[in-house]
Amino acid sequence: MSSPQKPPSHGLMSRIGYLLSRPTLEFQRLAQAALEPLGLIPPHMGVLSTLHFEGPQTQRALGVLLKVDPTTMVWLIDGLEKKRLVRRGEHPKDRRAHLVGLSSAGQAAFRRAAQALNHVEDEFLAPLSKKERDDLKRLLAKLFRSVPMQGIPSRYFVKKA
Repeated sequence: MSSPQKPPSHGLMSRIGYLLSRPTLEFQRLAQAALEPLGLIPPHMGVLSTLHFEGPQTQRALGVLLKVDPTTMVWLIDGLEKKRLVRRGEHPKDRRAHLVGLSSAGQAAFRRAAQALNHVEDEFLAPLSKKERDDLKRLLAKLFRSVPMQGIPSRYFVKKA
């Protein structure tokens, strides 16, 4: 029989980095597990969701919206295109750019993935009231707007044997 875990010290519980990192890692683990049966990874969901709600976008616009660097964005779109979830098409106003849009399979994949992630989110946020959930989302969205563009962690680039 294991003894109850001692809570972290007050010092750690006052550090925003510590408080953000543990829940983030756990949510990423749960999201990855929920999306894996669908052949998706969490960054794919960012692309699918943006295309679902915002409509077709250029790769550059997707990168700006998601704060993902251009190289990573190409990798993500290439992977989704191979799965036939997105398609690249001609841009009506810029011959140099291509619009990326959801295919019908991509719309269906988005709906299944959103449902899976909604379930994960509901369970993960269960300790919070509706108001606390809304406040958390509002504050995290504010922080998201202030962070710089980033690449996707290299662990997503490694192919499984």
